[in-house]
Amino acid sequence: MLIAIEGIDGSGKTTLAKDLVKWLEEEKKKKTLLTAEPFTEEITKLIQQEGWKDPVTLALLFSADRGVHINWITKQDYDIIITDRYYYSTIAYQSAMGIDKNWIIEVNKYFPKPELTILLDLPAEIALTRIKKDDKFNFKEKLSLLQKVRENYLNIAKLDKTIRIIDSTKSFKEVLKEAKNYVEELVS
Repeated sequence: MLIAIEGIDGSGKTTLAKDLVKWLEEEKKKKTLLTAEPFTEEITKLIQQEGWKDPVTLALLFSADRGVHINWITKQDYDIIITDRYYYSTIAYQSAMGIDKNWIIEVNKYFPKPELTILLDLPAEIALTRIKKDDKFNFKEKLSLLQKVRENYLNIAKLDKTIRIIDSTKSFKEVLKEAKNYVEELVS
């Protein structure tokens, strides 16, 4: 079973993914694997070196990384796999950078769809305050990009009934509780 955690930078994906894995293993006794995208060190280096200069290259690098990631996942023996980001990230981010959304979907259509995607929704302005100290990008550009990415995510969620949106302006305790409810529905 594949569960994806999605959302803009600073929405709390990594923290939520870690806490869900801990809960699934300790309380639900499910053998659970936490993974993330980008997945491979080699492709991550290429993304850092080349990808940000060209959105097409970036979309293809993320998709290539996903191919390696999925091949690795299929060889793992776990009840549940939770991934911090998956193909909706590529669609949301790269289409915000001007790449045709349908082309990105076509490139990624062979990857398995998660049984559940949890989308952590957060206004871009709040996200920037959360990531400000660690962010290396221009904040004016970042704000504009994150606003477009958020809008893309929300539009994607309208088309996919397996996506559950959680307002991540709530306390983390509330976000975690809501996420657990969605996961519980799926695994029970």
